[in-house]
Amino acid sequence: MYDRFARWDDDGTWAKIEKALQGEADAAGDLDWAAQADSTIMRAHQHAAGARKGG
Repeated sequence: MYDRFARWDDDGTWAKIEKALQGEADAAGDLDWAAQADSTIMRAHQHAAGARKGG
């Protein structure tokens, strides 16, 4: 599965899909181009790291 993902990334398939979807959403007025996302405010659950206690 990763091989296909990587191949599509290399050959520009993902960029084409993104461009098409953005074009459709923009034409429908569904995009807010002023929005931002900042991952520094995302909090992970305390167990997200997967380490076991006492291990």
